[in-house]
Amino acid sequence: MIFLTEDDVNDLVSMDDALTAVRTALGGQGRGTTNNAIRSRASLGPLNLNILGGAVDEMQSLGAKIYVTGSGAAKFWFMLFASDGTCDALMEADRLGQLRTGAASGISTQSLARADADELGLIGSGYQAWTQAEAIVRSSNISKIRVFSRSPQNAQKFATDFSERFSLSVEPVTSVDSAIDGADIVVTMTSSHNPIIEASHLRPGTHYVFAGSNNPLNSEAAPAVLSGIDVLVTDDLDQARIEGGTLLRAVDAGTIGWETVGLLGDVIAGRAIGREGDNQTTAFIAHGAGSWDTALGRVAFEKATAQGRGVVLPISGGVVAGRR
Repeated sequence: MIFLTEDDVNDLVSMDDALTAVRTALGGQGRGTTNNAIRSRASLGPLNLNILGGAVDEMQSLGAKIYVTGSGAAKFWFMLFASDGTCDALMEADRLGQLRTGAASGISTQSLARADADELGLIGSGYQAWTQAEAIVRSSNISKIRVFSRSPQNAQKFATDFSERFSLSVEPVTSVDSAIDGADIVVTMTSSHNPIIEASHLRPGTHYVFAGSNNPLNSEAAPAVLSGIDVLVTDDLDQARIEGGTLLRAVDAGTIGWETVGLLGDVIAGRAIGREGDNQTTAFIAHGAGSWDTALGRVAFEKATAQGRGVVLPISGGVVAGRR
Protein backbone atom coordinates (compact mmCIF):
# COMPACT_ATOMS: atom_id res chain seq x y z
CA MET A 1 0.00 0.00 0.00
CA ILE A 2 1.45 3.37 -0.99
CA PHE A 3 0.85 6.97 0.02
CA LEU A 4 0.72 9.73 -2.61
CA THR A 5 0.99 13.41 -1.72
CA GLU A 6 -0.64 16.31 -3.55
CA ASP A 7 2.67 16.90 -5.35
CA ASP A 8 2.77 13.25 -6.43
CA VAL A 9 -0.77 13.41 -7.83
CA ASN A 10 -0.09 16.72 -9.56
CA ASP A 11 3.04 15.34 -11.23
CA LEU A 12 1.52 12.00 -12.16
CA VAL A 13 -1.81 12.89 -13.77
CA SER A 14 -2.83 15.64 -16.18
CA MET A 15 -6.12 17.09 -17.36
CA ASP A 16 -5.91 14.84 -20.41
CA ASP A 17 -5.69 11.84 -18.07
CA ALA A 18 -8.67 13.17 -16.16
CA LEU A 19 -10.75 13.62 -19.30
CA THR A 20 -10.10 10.02 -20.34
CA ALA A 21 -10.67 8.56 -16.87
CA VAL A 22 -13.86 10.48 -16.12
CA ARG A 23 -15.27 9.66 -19.55
CA THR A 24 -14.66 5.98 -18.76
CA ALA A 25 -16.52 6.34 -15.45
CA LEU A 26 -19.43 8.28 -16.97
CA GLY A 27 -19.77 5.93 -19.92
CA GLY A 28 -19.74 2.99 -17.54
CA GLN A 29 -22.53 4.61 -15.57
CA GLY A 30 -24.61 4.71 -18.72
CA ARG A 31 -23.80 1.06 -19.44
CA GLY A 32 -24.46 -0.02 -15.86
CA THR A 33 -20.84 -0.93 -15.06
CA THR A 34 -20.09 2.11 -12.89
CA ASN A 35 -21.74 2.71 -9.52
CA ASN A 36 -21.65 5.71 -7.20
CA ALA A 37 -21.88 5.70 -3.43
CA ILE A 38 -23.54 9.08 -3.12
CA ARG A 39 -22.18 11.69 -0.76
CA SER A 40 -23.29 11.36 2.85
CA ARG A 41 -22.70 13.91 5.58
CA ALA A 42 -22.50 13.84 9.38
CA SER A 43 -22.35 17.05 11.40
CA LEU A 44 -20.45 18.00 14.54
CA GLY A 45 -21.27 21.57 15.45
CA PRO A 46 -20.34 23.68 12.40
CA LEU A 47 -18.35 20.84 10.81
CA ASN A 48 -19.51 18.28 8.27
CA LEU A 49 -17.91 14.93 7.60
CA ASN A 50 -18.35 14.14 3.88
CA ILE A 51 -17.96 10.63 2.42
CA LEU A 52 -18.48 9.49 -1.17
CA GLY A 53 -17.24 6.65 -3.32
CA GLY A 54 -17.57 4.68 -6.49
CA ALA A 55 -16.85 1.46 -8.34
CA VAL A 56 -15.64 1.37 -11.95
CA ASP A 57 -15.73 -2.09 -13.52
CA GLU A 58 -13.71 -1.06 -16.58
CA MET A 59 -10.82 -0.17 -14.26
CA GLN A 60 -11.44 -2.97 -11.74
CA SER A 61 -11.38 -0.40 -8.97
CA LEU A 62 -13.31 0.88 -6.01
CA GLY A 63 -12.59 4.08 -4.11
CA ALA A 64 -13.72 6.31 -1.28
CA LYS A 65 -13.10 9.99 -0.56
CA ILE A 66 -13.47 11.53 2.89
CA TYR A 67 -13.13 15.14 4.04
CA VAL A 68 -14.34 17.63 6.64
CA THR A 69 -15.79 21.05 5.77
CA GLY A 70 -17.32 23.93 7.68
CA SER A 71 -14.26 25.53 9.25
CA GLY A 72 -13.28 27.58 6.21
CA ALA A 73 -10.65 24.99 5.26
CA ALA A 74 -10.64 21.35 4.18
CA LYS A 75 -8.34 18.41 3.62
CA PHE A 76 -9.34 15.74 1.09
CA TRP A 77 -8.32 12.07 1.41
CA PHE A 78 -8.87 9.23 -1.05
CA MET A 79 -8.47 5.47 -0.66
CA LEU A 80 -8.15 3.24 -3.74
CA PHE A 81 -9.11 -0.44 -3.67
CA ALA A 82 -8.49 -3.23 -6.20
CA SER A 83 -11.20 -5.61 -7.34
CA ASP A 84 -10.20 -8.18 -4.68
CA GLY A 85 -10.62 -5.62 -1.90
CA THR A 86 -6.92 -4.86 -1.45
CA CYS A 87 -6.26 -1.24 -0.52
CA ASP A 88 -3.68 -0.11 -3.06
CA ALA A 89 -3.21 3.50 -2.02
CA LEU A 90 -4.01 6.39 0.26
CA MET A 91 -3.81 9.77 -1.46
CA GLU A 92 -4.13 13.42 -0.65
CA ALA A 93 -7.00 14.29 -2.97
CA ASP A 94 -7.44 18.03 -3.44
CA ARG A 95 -5.75 18.06 -6.86
CA LEU A 96 -7.50 14.81 -7.78
CA GLY A 97 -10.85 16.51 -7.08
CA GLN A 98 -9.98 19.63 -9.02
CA LEU A 99 -9.03 17.64 -12.09
CA ARG A 100 -12.00 15.25 -12.09
CA THR A 101 -14.54 18.05 -11.47
CA GLY A 102 -13.21 20.08 -14.36
CA ALA A 103 -12.98 17.03 -16.59
CA ALA A 104 -16.69 16.24 -16.22
CA SER A 105 -17.56 19.74 -17.44
CA GLY A 106 -15.17 19.33 -20.36
CA ILE A 107 -16.80 16.03 -21.28
CA SER A 108 -20.23 17.64 -21.15
CA THR A 109 -18.89 20.21 -23.60
CA GLN A 110 -17.63 17.51 -25.94
CA SER A 111 -21.03 15.83 -25.82
CA LEU A 112 -23.47 18.74 -25.78
CA ALA A 113 -21.90 22.00 -27.00
CA ARG A 114 -22.03 23.11 -30.62
CA ALA A 115 -19.06 22.02 -32.69
CA ASP A 116 -18.30 25.65 -33.60
CA ALA A 117 -18.42 26.95 -30.00
CA ASP A 118 -15.46 29.26 -29.48
CA GLU A 119 -16.34 31.69 -26.66
CA LEU A 120 -16.56 30.80 -22.98
CA GLY A 121 -18.25 32.89 -20.30
CA LEU A 122 -16.90 31.92 -16.87
CA ILE A 123 -18.54 32.97 -13.61
CA GLY A 124 -16.12 32.42 -10.73
CA SER A 125 -12.35 32.59 -10.54
CA GLY A 126 -11.48 30.35 -7.60
CA TYR A 127 -9.27 27.27 -7.56
CA GLN A 128 -11.99 25.10 -9.14
CA ALA A 129 -12.65 27.62 -11.93
CA TRP A 130 -9.20 27.05 -13.40
CA THR A 131 -9.77 23.36 -14.10
CA GLN A 132 -13.26 24.09 -15.41
CA ALA A 133 -11.78 26.42 -18.01
CA GLU A 134 -8.82 24.15 -18.74
CA ALA A 135 -11.00 21.10 -19.36
CA ILE A 136 -13.29 23.03 -21.67
CA VAL A 137 -10.39 24.55 -23.58
CA ARG A 138 -8.92 21.07 -24.06
CA SER A 139 -12.33 19.71 -25.14
CA SER A 140 -13.39 22.35 -27.65
CA ASN A 141 -12.20 25.12 -29.96
CA ILE A 142 -12.40 27.94 -27.42
CA SER A 143 -10.41 30.99 -28.48
CA LYS A 144 -11.81 33.60 -26.08
CA ILE A 145 -12.82 33.63 -22.42
CA ARG A 146 -14.55 36.33 -20.42
CA VAL A 147 -14.35 35.85 -16.66
CA PHE A 148 -16.38 37.52 -13.91
CA SER A 149 -15.70 37.31 -10.20
CA ARG A 150 -17.01 39.13 -7.15
CA SER A 151 -13.36 40.09 -6.68
CA PRO A 152 -12.09 42.14 -9.65
CA GLN A 153 -8.54 41.45 -8.50
CA ASN A 154 -9.11 37.70 -8.66
CA ALA A 155 -10.67 37.96 -12.11
CA GLN A 156 -7.69 39.98 -13.33
CA LYS A 157 -5.20 37.49 -11.92
CA PHE A 158 -7.10 34.58 -13.42
CA ALA A 159 -7.17 36.29 -16.82
CA THR A 160 -3.45 37.08 -16.75
CA ASP A 161 -2.35 33.65 -15.58
CA PHE A 162 -4.69 31.64 -17.80
CA SER A 163 -3.93 33.63 -20.94
CA GLU A 164 -0.21 33.14 -20.36
CA ARG A 165 -0.60 29.42 -19.79
CA PHE A 166 -2.86 28.68 -22.76
CA SER A 167 -2.16 31.54 -25.19
CA LEU A 168 -5.82 32.55 -25.30
CA SER A 169 -7.66 35.85 -25.11
CA VAL A 170 -8.95 36.01 -21.50
CA GLU A 171 -10.75 39.19 -20.50
CA PRO A 172 -11.79 40.08 -16.94
CA VAL A 173 -15.22 41.74 -16.92
CA THR A 174 -17.26 43.55 -14.29
CA SER A 175 -20.67 41.85 -14.57
CA VAL A 176 -22.34 38.53 -15.23
CA ASP A 177 -24.02 40.02 -18.29
CA SER A 178 -20.67 41.02 -19.76
CA ALA A 179 -19.23 37.57 -19.17
CA ILE A 180 -22.00 35.63 -20.87
CA ASP A 181 -22.98 38.04 -23.67
CA GLY A 182 -22.17 36.21 -26.90
CA ALA A 183 -20.75 33.16 -25.10
CA ASP A 184 -21.31 29.76 -26.70
CA ILE A 185 -20.53 27.99 -23.42
CA VAL A 186 -21.37 29.41 -19.99
CA VAL A 187 -19.89 27.96 -16.79
CA THR A 188 -20.75 28.87 -13.23
CA MET A 189 -18.41 27.63 -10.49
CA THR A 190 -19.60 29.38 -7.36
CA SER A 191 -21.11 28.73 -3.94
CA SER A 192 -23.91 31.22 -4.52
CA HIS A 193 -27.17 30.78 -2.62
CA ASN A 194 -28.96 33.03 -5.11
CA PRO A 195 -29.38 32.38 -8.84
CA ILE A 196 -26.72 33.87 -11.09
CA ILE A 197 -28.26 32.93 -14.43
CA GLU A 198 -31.80 34.16 -15.05
CA ALA A 199 -34.26 33.24 -17.81
CA SER A 200 -33.40 36.49 -19.61
CA HIS A 201 -29.82 35.21 -19.98
CA LEU A 202 -30.80 32.14 -22.00
CA ARG A 203 -29.62 32.11 -25.61
CA PRO A 204 -30.43 29.45 -28.24
CA GLY A 205 -27.50 27.19 -29.04
CA THR A 206 -25.64 27.83 -25.79
CA HIS A 207 -24.30 25.07 -23.54
CA TYR A 208 -24.52 25.81 -19.80
CA VAL A 209 -22.53 24.14 -17.03
CA PHE A 210 -23.73 24.73 -13.47
CA ALA A 211 -20.91 23.21 -11.46
CA GLY A 212 -21.22 24.73 -7.98
CA SER A 213 -24.58 23.65 -6.60
CA ASN A 214 -23.65 20.45 -4.71
CA ASN A 215 -25.49 21.77 -1.69
CA PRO A 216 -29.26 22.14 -1.24
CA LEU A 217 -28.71 25.76 -0.15
CA ASN A 218 -26.87 26.69 -3.35
CA SER A 219 -28.50 27.70 -6.61
CA GLU A 220 -26.74 29.01 -9.72
CA ALA A 221 -29.71 29.15 -12.11
CA ALA A 222 -33.24 30.41 -11.51
CA PRO A 223 -36.00 27.76 -11.77
CA ALA A 224 -37.32 29.37 -14.96
CA VAL A 225 -33.92 28.83 -16.61
CA LEU A 226 -34.18 25.06 -16.44
CA SER A 227 -37.60 25.02 -18.07
CA GLY A 228 -35.99 26.68 -21.08
CA ILE A 229 -33.29 24.01 -21.53
CA ASP A 230 -33.84 21.57 -24.40
CA VAL A 231 -31.38 18.93 -23.16
CA LEU A 232 -30.87 18.90 -19.39
CA VAL A 233 -28.53 16.35 -17.78
CA THR A 234 -26.82 15.76 -14.47
CA ASP A 235 -24.23 13.31 -13.15
CA ASP A 236 -26.22 11.26 -10.63
CA LEU A 237 -29.95 11.59 -10.01
CA ASP A 238 -29.86 10.07 -6.52
CA GLN A 239 -27.24 12.65 -5.52
CA ALA A 240 -29.18 15.46 -7.19
CA ARG A 241 -32.37 14.63 -5.31
CA ILE A 242 -30.54 15.12 -2.01
CA GLU A 243 -28.20 18.05 -2.53
CA GLY A 244 -28.67 19.52 -6.01
CA GLY A 245 -29.79 22.99 -5.00
CA THR A 246 -30.30 24.27 -8.53
CA LEU A 247 -32.43 21.29 -9.53
CA LEU A 248 -34.28 21.04 -6.22
CA ARG A 249 -35.47 24.64 -6.43
CA ALA A 250 -36.70 24.17 -9.98
CA VAL A 251 -38.58 20.99 -9.10
CA ASP A 252 -40.08 22.62 -6.00
CA ALA A 253 -41.17 25.59 -8.12
CA GLY A 254 -42.85 23.26 -10.60
CA THR A 255 -40.87 24.52 -13.60
CA ILE A 256 -39.43 21.05 -14.28
CA GLY A 257 -40.03 17.50 -13.10
CA TRP A 258 -37.37 14.91 -12.32
CA GLU A 259 -38.48 12.97 -15.39
CA THR A 260 -37.05 15.76 -17.58
CA VAL A 261 -33.55 15.41 -16.11
CA GLY A 262 -31.30 12.97 -17.94
CA LEU A 263 -27.83 11.61 -17.23
CA LEU A 264 -24.64 12.67 -18.96
CA GLY A 265 -23.46 9.05 -18.72
CA ASP A 266 -26.43 7.91 -20.80
CA VAL A 267 -25.52 10.40 -23.53
CA ILE A 268 -21.91 9.20 -23.56
CA ALA A 269 -22.98 5.54 -23.64
CA GLY A 270 -25.34 6.24 -26.54
CA ARG A 271 -28.45 5.41 -24.50
CA ALA A 272 -29.81 8.96 -24.67
CA ILE A 273 -29.84 11.63 -27.34
CA GLY A 274 -27.77 14.75 -26.78
CA ARG A 275 -27.81 17.89 -28.91
CA GLU A 276 -29.79 17.49 -32.12
CA GLY A 277 -29.40 20.96 -33.59
CA ASP A 278 -27.38 24.15 -33.34
CA ASN A 279 -30.31 26.12 -31.92
CA GLN A 280 -30.90 23.78 -29.00
CA THR A 281 -29.97 24.94 -25.52
CA THR A 282 -28.19 22.34 -23.38
CA ALA A 283 -27.10 22.19 -19.74
CA PHE A 284 -25.07 19.96 -17.44
CA ILE A 285 -25.60 20.31 -13.70
CA ALA A 286 -22.70 18.75 -11.78
CA HIS A 287 -22.56 17.61 -8.18
CA GLY A 288 -19.46 15.43 -8.26
CA ALA A 289 -19.31 11.62 -8.24
CA GLY A 290 -17.04 9.25 -6.35
CA SER A 291 -16.57 7.10 -9.45
CA TRP A 292 -14.68 10.00 -11.05
CA ASP A 293 -12.17 10.01 -8.18
CA THR A 294 -11.91 6.24 -8.43
CA ALA A 295 -11.14 6.26 -12.15
CA LEU A 296 -8.53 9.00 -11.93
CA GLY A 297 -7.10 7.59 -8.71
CA ARG A 298 -6.42 4.31 -10.51
CA VAL A 299 -4.52 6.16 -13.23
CA ALA A 300 -2.45 7.97 -10.59
CA PHE A 301 -1.67 4.70 -8.80
CA GLU A 302 -0.65 2.89 -11.97
CA LYS A 303 1.65 5.72 -13.01
CA ALA A 304 3.11 5.91 -9.50
CA THR A 305 3.83 2.18 -9.55
CA ALA A 306 5.47 2.40 -12.98
CA GLN A 307 7.64 5.34 -11.91
CA GLY A 308 8.46 4.16 -8.40
CA ARG A 309 6.66 7.17 -6.98
CA GLY A 310 5.09 7.41 -3.53
CA VAL A 311 5.88 6.18 -0.04
CA VAL A 312 5.35 2.51 0.80
CA LEU A 313 3.38 2.45 4.05
CA PRO A 314 4.39 0.04 6.83
CA ILE A 315 0.95 -1.59 6.77
CA SER A 316 -0.70 -4.22 4.63
CA GLY A 317 -3.49 -3.23 2.31
CA GLY A 318 -4.59 -6.83 1.89
CA VAL A 319 -7.92 -8.26 2.98
CA VAL A 320 -8.31 -10.57 5.99
CA ALA A 321 -9.99 -13.93 5.55
CA GLY A 322 -13.03 -14.67 7.64
CA ARG A 323 -14.15 -11.06 7.84
CA ARG A 324 -17.15 -9.56 6.10
